[in-house]
Amino acid sequence: MNDQIKSPELLVIDEEGESLGVISLAQALEIARERELDLIEVAAKANPPVGKIMSWSKFKYQQEKKRKENKGKGVEIKEMWFKSFIGDGDLTHKLTKVEEFLAKKHPVKITIKAKGRVAREQLESVLNKVLTNLEGKIEYDQPAKFYGRDLSLIVRPVKKTINNDEKQTKNT
Repeated sequence: MNDQIKSPELLVIDEEGESLGVISLAQALEIARERELDLIEVAAKANPPVGKIMSWSKFKYQQEKKRKENKGKGVEIKEMWFKSFIGDGDLTHKLTKVEEFLAKKHPVKITIKAKGRVAREQLESVLNKVLTNLEGKIEYDQPAKFYGRDLSLIVRPVKKTINNDEKQTKNT
């Protein structure tokens, strides 16, 4: 801000959003002081750096407002539990719920809960049933892991890629 800016030249934008062009730092500071505002460097890594003439308190308020908006946009991970011995009806019902979550673009944590004396192979077979039913609709980066006695895996909906043929038909 103001005298703390180190760049000799800046692309200056005034308080109405109009570009004043690339001018020297001294000239930009003079214009800002005439208008009783501050010169704030908003993009230091740009070439040339971008400075904006505006009130410092207004700039801080806008930054805080953006930060609060972005804070609330976190991705919510849904979780679905499956028992180690699950019936076909329960399995299909839970899979439809997982598909609903995936349709809403939520990642889903699939957890197979161990009940009683259960071999790891039984937990893995239930997870394999789930994954085969969701095949083509999900993707995941890491293999399933055991957390205590439970087996968990986080899956995400498949990102659709548009190939060149589809792009050309959309553009015409």
